[in-house]
Amino acid sequence: MEIKRCRYFLAVVQDGTVTGAAKQLHVAQPALSRQLRYLENELGLVLFDRTGPRFRLTSAGRQFVTAAEDLVSRADRIEAAARYMAGGGLSRVVVAAAQTTINEVVAPFVATLGPDDPFVSVREVTADRICTTVSKDADLGLAAGPADDPTLAWRPLTDVPLRAYVAPTHRWATQGRRSITIAELVTEHLLLLTREHPARAVLDQAVSKAGLTYAQVTESSNALMCEALAASDFGVGVTTDLPRFGGCPLLIDTVDRTTLSLQLHVCWSPQHYGVEALTAVVDRLAEFAATYVHDTAWRTGTGHPTTAGAPPQIQRTAKGTQPNRTD
Repeated sequence: MEIKRCRYFLAVVQDGTVTGAAKQLHVAQPALSRQLRYLENELGLVLFDRTGPRFRLTSAGRQFVTAAEDLVSRADRIEAAARYMAGGGLSRVVVAAAQTTINEVVAPFVATLGPDDPFVSVREVTADRICTTVSKDADLGLAAGPADDPTLAWRPLTDVPLRAYVAPTHRWATQGRRSITIAELVTEHLLLLTREHPARAVLDQAVSKAGLTYAQVTESSNALMCEALAASDFGVGVTTDLPRFGGCPLLIDTVDRTTLSLQLHVCWSPQHYGVEALTAVVDRLAEFAATYVHDTAWRTGTGHPTTAGAPPQIQRTAKGTQPNRTD
């Protein structure tokens, strides 16, 4: 069914006559009459009672008015969006990122936008799916770790530290420690993210480089669980998340005397239809990351509980055994 015929139908409904509608539409009256017949044949409906000088809607015609108006309105919006897109404009931006990045970077950034900015929606994906999602279903991707897909454009945003979280009663907290060495860290019972998380990969690499091994590990796929369990003194949680639950965060010093951190990048397709407008969004995101995200990420201090209830119990692992999982 052609949208044009729905427009013709609505013009006749509004005017009441084919003659008047033909003048408004700048088409010949016989041609307009033929288009209305074609529409009725397509629908299998009689839309007008043609007796008398004015066309009157049949009951079917009256019901079809709403559907035709909706169809024409949708078509107008699609055409307007296409024209906007053809000019390189962006009305909506889809961002692919992992849960922690959405919580700590994307959501705070969106809170700084205004109604004239593109509408931002997110696709929560695992870190290893970000590049694929940007190639298919998203406009931007926020990735923690290396810029390793040459088909995408990349820009570094900021680095965020890995933190070792301990309970307020832990000796490191009572000693007022602000940082620990990686050699000290591995002697503890650690609450670590599973291996697909970039933060875990960074920690594993640092431990391996130092020639060390973990004494005891319990794994979780959720960073908040690592932090919450650490705050309840089940072990030492290592994540990049901001302080919550009253735990005490400590920075981790490597054998190179640097602080263990994770680099954040933003990526996008250089063939994106609105690459100029998208780059403008990236510029603003980079500025936000270099100020708010960086400053917030490197600020230390205890967090306050954000959820009620006691942490769930977990099973601990002895040295040399396989890690447990707690989600």
